[in-house]
Amino acid sequence: MPVRPHTVSEFLEQSGWTQARLAWELGVNQPRISRFIRGLKKPNPELDRALNRFFRDHPTAREIGPEAVPQGERN
Repeated sequence: MPVRPHTVSEFLEQSGWTQARLAWELGVNQPRISRFIRGLKKPNPELDRALNRFFRDHPTAREIGPEAVPQGERN
């Protein structure tokens, strides 16, 4: 199940992370994250996989709690 822009936005708000920090963690540039959050660009398969992996495995994403992770993306 793809990660939705709202999920990323909520994660950033709750965690205090910047788009730049998330982009660095995912190996993409910040404008790509911004365009995704604003709904201007859908993620390519690489970004989609990186987002799913991040929300499934990263300790910070897991600390935020299940409300930040869409139901289909939880372990």
